[in-house]
Amino acid sequence: MKKLSFLLLPILLLVIISHVHSQLPSRAPVNWYVLQWPPTYCIQLNNENPPGRCIEPILEHNFTLHGLWPADANGYTISCTDSVTVNWNQLIPPIESELNKFWPNLREGLPKWSLWKNEYNKHGVCGGLAAKEYFDAAISINKKITLGNLFNYLKTSGIIACDSLAFTKDQIITAVQKVFSSPLHVYLRCPSTGKNATHGYLNEVVLCTDLVKGQYNFISCPQPATPQTCDKFQWLMLPHPQPQSTKAAQRFEEEIDETSPELEQSWAKYAFSI
Repeated sequence: MKKLSFLLLPILLLVIISHVHSQLPSRAPVNWYVLQWPPTYCIQLNNENPPGRCIEPILEHNFTLHGLWPADANGYTISCTDSVTVNWNQLIPPIESELNKFWPNLREGLPKWSLWKNEYNKHGVCGGLAAKEYFDAAISINKKITLGNLFNYLKTSGIIACDSLAFTKDQIITAVQKVFSSPLHVYLRCPSTGKNATHGYLNEVVLCTDLVKGQYNFISCPQPATPQTCDKFQWLMLPHPQPQSTKAAQRFEEEIDETSPELEQSWAKYAFSI
């Protein structure tokens, strides 16, 4: 009997550890719906060390989703070390075509579904959402953008992609607010370097949501206590795609070839940024 108890103890411990490891954190009060401008993302990617490349042709008439990120009541994003087990082969195929419409991978050479996996593991888990709920939420929120894409709201306000035209933050924010039935506060995000000291490249637009009775609703993003990344620029631009380095693809493919599936996080630093 003692021998049987001794054998069962490790199994019991593994069950307990697995159960604790799979528990989700509490729900986040706010979620960032982060939409990115692909040409700006690709400019940043090309300027990395080592440089990366975007899949061509680079999208230049659509914002795409970067991710759905949990935030606290003050609007600051939440991070955690929790993780859960997901059956990706069961979850993704039924919604893959829908996700690709507004949430495509932009970078060359990434393994299948890696963008979505990374976003859920890094952000969805921390927001207290099961994997299916996380992706269903992203699809549901996208459908609330009734003109089909955020760029359509900017375009109807005279804000277009151009390497020689620039706009104020207020002009862009006013255009974005047409997504909502009444004006709500949003965040604009820019790379630290732009075209010059006064003209920055718009990288991301953040719409904020909450979860009420199983439905996501747009809300005002909490007013930040610290300056936002676009505040340093007097003017903002939506750049056209820029020529890409041919060396970038070869270098990244070499790194991917040397990486096993078990080490996804080791190459994620090259592929994704918060």
